[in-house]
Amino acid sequence: MSKTSTTGEVRLRKALRSYDVFFLSVTGMVGSGWLFAEFGSLPYAGPASILSWVVAGVFFFVIGLCFAELGGILPFTGSLVRYNHYSHGALSNFLLGWAYIIAAATTPPLEAEAILTYAHSYIPGVYNATTGVLTPLGIVLALALMAVFTVIQYIGVNVYGTVNTVVTAWKLIIPILTAILLLLFTFHPSNFSLKGGFLPFGPASIFVALVPSGIAFAVEGFRQGLEYSGETRNPQRDVPLGLVMAMIVVIALYIVLQISMIGALNWSNLKLTPGDWGNLSNSSWAASPFYHALISYANPVLSAFAIVILIDAAVSPAATLGVYVGTTARSLYGFSRLKYFPKIFGNLNPRFQTPTFSLILTFIIGAIFLIPFPSWYSLVGISASFTVYNYLAAGITNHVFRRVAPNLKRPFDPKLRLPLYFIGFLVGSLIIYWSGWSIVNPMFVTVAAALPLFVVGYNSKLSLKRSTLVAFVAAYWVSIAIIGVFDFLNLAPFPYYWAAYSLLLILSTYFLYSKTKLSEIKAASWIVAYNIIVGVISYYGSLGIGAISSFTTRDPVRKGGELTINTNKIKKIGDVP
Repeated sequence: MSKTSTTGEVRLRKALRSYDVFFLSVTGMVGSGWLFAEFGSLPYAGPASILSWVVAGVFFFVIGLCFAELGGILPFTGSLVRYNHYSHGALSNFLLGWAYIIAAATTPPLEAEAILTYAHSYIPGVYNATTGVLTPLGIVLALALMAVFTVIQYIGVNVYGTVNTVVTAWKLIIPILTAILLLLFTFHPSNFSLKGGFLPFGPASIFVALVPSGIAFAVEGFRQGLEYSGETRNPQRDVPLGLVMAMIVVIALYIVLQISMIGALNWSNLKLTPGDWGNLSNSSWAASPFYHALISYANPVLSAFAIVILIDAAVSPAATLGVYVGTTARSLYGFSRLKYFPKIFGNLNPRFQTPTFSLILTFIIGAIFLIPFPSWYSLVGISASFTVYNYLAAGITNHVFRRVAPNLKRPFDPKLRLPLYFIGFLVGSLIIYWSGWSIVNPMFVTVAAALPLFVVGYNSKLSLKRSTLVAFVAAYWVSIAIIGVFDFLNLAPFPYYWAAYSLLLILSTYFLYSKTKLSEIKAASWIVAYNIIVGVISYYGSLGIGAISSFTTRDPVRKGGELTINTNKIKKIGDVP
């Protein structure tokens, strides 16, 4: 295909096929998640974490079907920050896209942390096993890894796509072999019926485990194939086919891996009482679970394969790191194409046809997240929740397209489409709620805080006077900063804090609409209402402040065989539902 259009504008090279989309999606789903999440879920749900994977698989499969339809209709690079623009306008799409950019930008540092956390077994000084975080040397090496893959993405997607296909084949083979070996040599059925039985923390723990353990983070990676939609040869066929097949294969793999991990737990090596699920997160296995599971039995076959695991612990996260560097850069590219960001972020290198300045900014954003969160477990819930917030767009965007453009060509046309759209939106909202107030609160504030960026970037269409623009931006950021400080320092009860937050969103949106009369400003009112309502539900619900942490205590308070939420840790007015 020609490198340029008839107008001389540089185009992205269309070099990928359906199997590339499959492998890109698999790469996004089989990275550090498989190395940590199977073990990380156990302190939250015990053996019932198997059901957490099933729930995550079903939920994200529904969302994936919605995105598969969109991927066939609008095969754009940077697609996940562009879809909603065509159904709900610029403001709604910007806020959803901003959440996604934050989520994507946190993934390269997450994968770099995973590589170095496992590597502490043979590279001394990169990880502090006592505190569970990278050392200063580890942080420097993580930044170096991110820089290397930024250069690889700069060279071009056709080069990376070829390399990624080979690497992803490896990434599938190693987890499969790991599960087989653990099931053959270390499987203990009794681990599924220890203290508290199969559901040691009750049914609620199945859902609570989804976000903080890394399960949602692992499964939600299917989106990578969508991000490269504009670079596929036949996007209407390749994108839906590659996406759906990747989800089926990987979800099945994760369920088998979870079963093998539970069966392989060696409680004497862990130095824990059998069934002490809550303290697994404090054990020596937490830093490199599958490696320790293999070497703990002194079996020569397993010990030899443990070396392969260490190799894979570098290869799998590295491949995912590379994909997400491209994902974030292409999202910034998409924002630029929609005129949300300066034009420079949409410029492509004439030789490699990659968004140079977007790649540079991607590295900078990743570094900003890496330094204050130098641990995989501390960053994974943040990344997952911001991603799911963006996924709310899938169902509502498809619904609008069906209503206003029913004759659009839809290569992937699911049956029972309207219920599918509703369920996709519902399950996304449930996952956000299950993230807990400790994540929902800063996420909603961070999304809202980006509004002035939109006003400045999109002012060519908003047409606000310079004085009005400056006054609005200054007043808004000062207001949200004051609100945030009052909440952080606990200077105001929740009703006053959330009322101030809600009032700021409502008045700001009304002000922009009254000044511009643009329907796309009015169309974003659903996000304002959504944040306000879900925030209240999250705070007063059973997963309010401190609730999730109570699932991992040494001696959970039990009532009727189930975990009782520690309401003493929940700031509340009235009873917790």
